[in-house]
Amino acid sequence: MKRFLIGSVFMTISGMAAAAPVISEAWIPEQPPGAMASAVFLDMKNNSDKPEALVKAAAPGFKEVQLHKSVEVNGMHQMIEQKEILVAPHGETKLAPGGFHIMLIGPEKALVAGETVPVTLSFADGTSETLNVPVKKRPMMPMMKH
Repeated sequence: MKRFLIGSVFMTISGMAAAAPVISEAWIPEQPPGAMASAVFLDMKNNSDKPEALVKAAAPGFKEVQLHKSVEVNGMHQMIEQKEILVAPHGETKLAPGGFHIMLIGPEKALVAGETVPVTLSFADGTSETLNVPVKKRPMMPMMKH
């Protein structure tokens, strides 16, 4: 009986820990001095049988941090604040340029490639995770041929 109880507790604890999405490929694009905002991009993979949601993000050195989605409306890009960003059971959600992202508003200083920014992600299940997100140079767009 004692072995069963200990195993049940372990399975419950490990099951709770596995509920938050696995985060990978996190980065922040380098911004020129004077830029009013930047963004965090990353991949979230949910290995559980239940949906999960990113509900909040925080980062020191910014006036505000919001969850956003970029959408195109009548040929214009708009950023719409989101209450949460969902990750389906056994699914993946990418936060990438032109889609979902974490908006970093009002930086205290310019972000320079090679630095890291601590970003805390909070999920609907009550878990949170702090990442040291690297600032990277934005990839160059390929030249268009005429």
